[in-house]
Amino acid sequence: MSRVRVALATALVGMAALTACSSSSDKPDPASDGGKPVSSPAPKPITKDLSQAHLTQALLGNGEVLPGYTLHGDKSTTEGEYCNATDDDSTPKGWVRGSDVDYEYNGSTVNMAFLHICLFDTAEDAHSAYAAWKGDETSKQQKPIKPVGDENTLVINPGASDDSVYGYVRSGKVNIRVKIEGATGGDPSGAQAMLSATLKRLQQLQDGKPATITAADEQAGARQ
Repeated sequence: MSRVRVALATALVGMAALTACSSSSDKPDPASDGGKPVSSPAPKPITKDLSQAHLTQALLGNGEVLPGYTLHGDKSTTEGEYCNATDDDSTPKGWVRGSDVDYEYNGSTVNMAFLHICLFDTAEDAHSAYAAWKGDETSKQQKPIKPVGDENTLVINPGASDDSVYGYVRSGKVNIRVKIEGATGGDPSGAQAMLSATLKRLQQLQDGKPATITAADEQAGARQ
């Protein structure tokens, strides 16, 4: 009788081992994803009351912006009226603070790029300012290939300009604006990379981390 019990116990242990092996081999490791690179998660909305220093750090510097562009002067503190529509010199409702920077292209001021970050009290205030920023030239507006933030718009050749791209993003209570005048031939990928990189830098700072994402990082990710 004891031999029967031993044999039965041995058989049960063997079946359990086989079941465990089968389960582990049938389910692929989610971290490996078949060897494919795992893309970084989309930035969470900006909801914190970021400081002036945070906004300035989020601005792309030399070596962080698109190839060929370098800082034209220093990063600046933005006055309220520059967070409103171009033809409106009033401070928009709910505006808190902002930062901006200009870029030369290959050492020239003929074709420049511009980056603004504006923080508001609420997401609703940011939305109103975002709508004023992007304007109403709907025939020239298009969505980025990869969505950026809560609201995003690219405007190709706005107004009477040629070969220029403007980009606008709202994430939570922060608005980001990029203007690339000429040099791109109307290619919106550079503006999108700058918008995405700036937003991810803001997210890093919101999470208490240093701002390390670059426009080149985002361009490379968009090509994958």
